[in-house]
Amino acid sequence: MSPPAKTDSLFRWIEEREREHLESSSSSWGRVLDSGTGRHSLTWLLHGNSSSFIKEVVAVTGEKPLANELTAEFAPTKTPHATPLTVHAGNWQNAAFLATEKPFDVIIADYLVGAIEGFAPYYQDQICGRLEKMLAPGGRIYLVGLQPLSESQAPVGASQADVEAGKLIQEVARTRDACLLLAGRRCYREYPIEWSHRQLEKVGLQVTNSVRLTNVYGRSAITRQLEVGRRHVSMFKDNVLADNMQLALDRVDKRLEEEFGSGELPKNEQRRIRFGFDYVIAAHKSIQS
Repeated sequence: MSPPAKTDSLFRWIEEREREHLESSSSSWGRVLDSGTGRHSLTWLLHGNSSSFIKEVVAVTGEKPLANELTAEFAPTKTPHATPLTVHAGNWQNAAFLATEKPFDVIIADYLVGAIEGFAPYYQDQICGRLEKMLAPGGRIYLVGLQPLSESQAPVGASQADVEAGKLIQEVARTRDACLLLAGRRCYREYPIEWSHRQLEKVGLQVTNSVRLTNVYGRSAITRQLEVGRRHVSMFKDNVLADNMQLALDRVDKRLEEEFGSGELPKNEQRRIRFGFDYVIAAHKSIQS
């Protein structure tokens, strides 16, 4: 049995929107498409506070082994309401993928746009149209994303020290991405909230609400991003470049320690700053569609 869902703020916000829909229309959730699935979202959908309202979940991943694992881990016999679950492995770029599925009442696009780069490069501007076709008339879509760090800034009123720390976070992200690119890998590519808003409207969906939740970064979270880059240095084709990148990573890590303190400190004793945000955009399809 999976542990009870630890619903985070973004998912709670979606639950509140569906609760409002229930109060106004006497229906909510119904048949759900988790269009970029993982353990976190499935735990929420199948074990969370709203799981009793969900009739069926169809989930999508780009990885067949993960699809098999999730199918076993979240089988109806292991969830509180025995919710039917089907996990597909496939690529949204394939027009035939899920072509026989019936329309969905709710679609969750949980960091899907950012993840697409690894499976269907340059398809980001098509994904909203692809999902719109799978949404039932009157259906709702919730698009969850991370404001790119390159477009982020410290909140209004932040101290100069926090502003400088935010710039260091951006440098860590750029260094991580440089390592991935030099290793021949593709970077996770998020898009700004304004871009996502436009894409939803372009395909005929009506944006009804959105929320921005400020992120809080401490040494541990930032160091994890640096380590993502470090793990890819061994894949560089140029050994001299790899050696120099390791030295560069060490220098950035030293600056992180000066700015945020030792990574050995307990999490609650590390310096933390507010920087950037995650977002959810709620949109719906006209009932006349």
